[in-house]
Amino acid sequence: MREILEKIDSSDIYIARVEAQLEESSSALEQLPRGSLERYDACIELAHDYSKFVCDSAIVYFNRAAETAREMGDEQLYYRAVLEKGAILVHTGFFFAANSIFQAIPREKLDRENLIRYYNNYKRLYHDSYLCLDTKPEIRAQFVALYQQYRDSALALMPSDSNVSLREHERICARAGDYSEALEYNYKRLESIPPGPGRAGVLYDRYIIYHHYMGRPCEDHVELLLQSALYDVVSANQDIASFRYVEYYLISIGEIKEAKKISDYYYATMVRLGSRSRLLLDTAPSRGINEEYFHRLSRQNREIQIGLLLIILLSILLIVIIVRQIQSRNKIVQLNKNLERSGKMANSYMLGFFQLYSSYISRLLAMRSKINTNVRKGNTKYVLNLTDPSKDVTSEELRQMSQNFDKAFLDIFPNYVQDFNSMLKPESVIILKPGELLNTELRIFAVIKLGITDSSKISELLHCSIKTVYNKRSEINSKLAVPRDVFVKKLAEM
Repeated sequence: MREILEKIDSSDIYIARVEAQLEESSSALEQLPRGSLERYDACIELAHDYSKFVCDSAIVYFNRAAETAREMGDEQLYYRAVLEKGAILVHTGFFFAANSIFQAIPREKLDRENLIRYYNNYKRLYHDSYLCLDTKPEIRAQFVALYQQYRDSALALMPSDSNVSLREHERICARAGDYSEALEYNYKRLESIPPGPGRAGVLYDRYIIYHHYMGRPCEDHVELLLQSALYDVVSANQDIASFRYVEYYLISIGEIKEAKKISDYYYATMVRLGSRSRLLLDTAPSRGINEEYFHRLSRQNREIQIGLLLIILLSILLIVIIVRQIQSRNKIVQLNKNLERSGKMANSYMLGFFQLYSSYISRLLAMRSKINTNVRKGNTKYVLNLTDPSKDVTSEELRQMSQNFDKAFLDIFPNYVQDFNSMLKPESVIILKPGELLNTELRIFAVIKLGITDSSKISELLHCSIKTVYNKRSEINSKLAVPRDVFVKKLAEM
């Protein structure tokens, strides 16, 4: 089967080779003298070659042979050409045209060979006709009887060892159920033909005995069918009968794709040959294969569409996962940076805490030393001056405290000033002086952000009057560009 499919792929080469041979023979025929026996024989031979390739061309050359016979004045050669043309018309389904030709021939004037052709042509005419009459059993029965009469008349005249005689006896035995005798006739035919394409028809008939008459399954003796089909492909024979059963066989084993390939090639041969009867009788399997192939393609297309939809959905899901992973990674990176920054800030604040307290301890020790020294010396005036409550000795400490607070707070909330100003009216935004990190208003609300909302506690922490805290809070509330509850919420979320 693989070999047949491969040969079909190369069928154009085989067809081109036959076309070249036919063209060469046609050119050679034109060189032969008109009205000569050589020209007549060349026309008959070329018509036979075309009869398995293009029936219309075969009819043309049978007509030329008949014309040549008329020019020669040979009546029997003329009848032979006309009868063989009629056989082609029967084979291609032009039954009425063929019957008109046969009726116009005077049977009593035919010699033995032409009479055999005459009977065989009528036999074939009624055989192919009754195959088309399934819906008309009465007429079919009449045509079967006529077929048998003309067959018997032909068998009575032809040599018993001829291929046509052996084939007819093979069919008679097969129809009668005498299968061993039918196979014996087929074997005799096979022995008389040398190996090659000429055996295609005999192998096909042997398969028909097994499959059609004996009722064997398709796969039994399928090698006979495949060998016949292979011979037909290689020889570019367009009058193929075996491919119909090859289609059935492939369908039976579920090989629809291969059956479609066989069907397409088989249909192409029927079209090229030009047999109307074969196109009418043998295209039903091809239609079934095409429909099944179409349904299979439709199913595959649906499966592909579903697959593509799933791929798209999975791709979207994958993109979402990747985006989420990138976002998570960025958050992790940011958290790591924040942790690293927090670690550095914690170290800085711890060091600052010790430095601050160390500074205070050093300053206390220094003051205690000064007081102790001056008391011992009796310099009470200096001691009283140093400890006088009326003098402001805290301004420097307050400035230092505010600076340290501002720096620490802005380290933790670097966008505090910008975010705070974004909630004020444009004309009321706070503009810091050079060198300032925070001013009193910003510092008060920084403490509020840290969770201390009581004005008295704020005043204690910042060492300012409670009135100052109230006033600053009221001023900011009047400058807000957003509702107060929104301001409080955003301040907490900064």
